[in-house]
Amino acid sequence: MGRLIIHADDFGLTEKVNAGILKAHLEGILTSTSIMATASAFSEAIKICQRVPTLDTGVHLTLVGEKSILSQDVIRSLVNKEGRFHAHAMQFVQRYYCGRISLDEVYRELDAQILKVLNTGIEISHLDSHQHLHILPHILSITVELAKKYKITAIRFPFEKFSFTMLKELPLLPRIIQLLVLNTFCYLGRNMEVLRTDRFFGFLHGGNLTKDTLSKIIETFPQNGTWELMCHPGMEDPESSYGIWGYHWQEELDALLDSDITNILNRKGISLISYRDLAQGQPTPQIG
Repeated sequence: MGRLIIHADDFGLTEKVNAGILKAHLEGILTSTSIMATASAFSEAIKICQRVPTLDTGVHLTLVGEKSILSQDVIRSLVNKEGRFHAHAMQFVQRYYCGRISLDEVYRELDAQILKVLNTGIEISHLDSHQHLHILPHILSITVELAKKYKITAIRFPFEKFSFTMLKELPLLPRIIQLLVLNTFCYLGRNMEVLRTDRFFGFLHGGNLTKDTLSKIIETFPQNGTWELMCHPGMEDPESSYGIWGYHWQEELDALLDSDITNILNRKGISLISYRDLAQGQPTPQIG
């Protein structure tokens, strides 16, 4: 029988995102989330975790787009003069491969983010990251080291299997190329001794997971294994400064609340679990 983690990224990003994640968990099929220690609605997200212990929570390690935990003079390669990370993942990756990112500074900042969450007293079940930057070579090693340091069992491996049918959706071609690059990084890190799911879904349609798309994805799930489905639910927020991302938070929330989706899961015999559940005696699968 298949087991599925339905996971919301960006917990703590805004109050509307927090509200959407909470609703998707209490009234829908969401089982897990990961919190951004650097985000503006972090404190509210922590209060939700404390009030709703069934919401499994990890840390959404962040190296782009937000304000850092540590000061600019401690992590100069990671931030600008205002103490904000570089705006986009591509900027970070370019600097990384040009040798302009200090791995020691990455360790310090990610360590501070994990500690900020741990110091609230909530249980951390796993680590993942904003824009999947934790899967970069060397940064993955840092992530694994920090997971072991704080006895965090699982780490996301965002390996979404490529299918030639994806090429039918030509507007998604840039996303498909990014998926293949991401898969390459996952393959390079395949021998890391960490707990992870067998498969991952949601990168290709990240931020735009409609009911129709979600139902089609679930129909393709194999009969056996453990998988993670990434999503980005939230309440409608036309005033959000994150509108430039082009995400459809409300539409994703609506999909997670839809009874038709629940019926498909039941028909296929898929059990909903969390990363917390995954840690209960689950062997480490192989990438590929």
